[in-house]
Formats: sequence, structure tokens, C-alpha cells
Amino acid sequence: MGRVELICAEETSVLRQMVLRPTLSVDQVAMDHDGAEGTFHVGAMNDAGAVVAIMTVMRDSLPHNVPSTTMMAWRIRGMASHPEWRGKGLGGAVLEFGMTHALGISEAIIWCNARRVAYGFYERYGFGYGSEEFDIPGIGPHKVMLIDPG
Repeated sequence: MGRVELICAEETSVLRQMVLRPTLSVDQVAMDHDGAEGTFHVGAMNDAGAVVAIMTVMRDSLPHNVPSTTMMAWRIRGMASHPEWRGKGLGGAVLEFGMTHALGISEAIIWCNARRVAYGFYERYGFGYGSEEFDIPGIGPHKVMLIDPG
């Protein structure tokens, strides 16, 4: 594996489209919060410098159905690994880098809407469940998963 570092939003587009939104074009996968203050993007590069795993982290309040006294938190979005690079630890490396970076800015709960296929992945990194399973139309079953570093 090459390196894990902060990247720009545009560098996430190919993997977002390929893995997360295959019915959209690369030009359609940008998220409204990509350029928002406090949002950052993490990428893992292979030895050739190609981005092969990504995640976006933004400031966002916990969903209304998750009990907490904390209002603002860090939210993980758009996490994906290139199919040929799965199982090589890149997703974990991106997650750990992003969590460390976020907590270095401000200690807060970190949460995400995890797809069913990713529940075990987040559990391995200490995340617990914050909701029952729900469906995101066109995407599938999810649960809120979170970790409180405090």
C-alpha cells in the first residue's frame, strides 16, 4: 500500500460513482457538503498513486432518533474501497486516519449511516448501533452506527 492522506473532494468522485452510486454519472456524485467548512476527505493511494479507498468526514448533528446530549458530531459519508483493493486493510487505514484527524480538531461522537454489508467493519473499529435498521430508498438497508471517544 502507498499512503493515506487528505485529498480534495474531486478525488473521491470515481470511487463514489463506482462503489456507492453506480446508477449516477461521475459528475452527479458530488455531495452538497463537500466544500462546507469543517468537511474533509481522506484517501488511500496505491503505490502508483491512484486513489483506491476514500471517505468524507463532516460536521453534522446526530439524527433525531439517536439519544444523546451532544448536538454536533463528526459524520462519516461516502466511504468506499475499490473492489480490487478490498480486504487489504485500506478501509481501516482510511477510517483510522479520518477519525484521528477529526478528533484532533474537536473531540465529538463520530457516526455514520452504515450499509448492512458494513456493520461488521464498523463493529471491528469499536462502533456500536444507534438505531434500528432503516431503508434509504434506492440504496438499501442501513443502521446508524457511532463511537463516542469521550
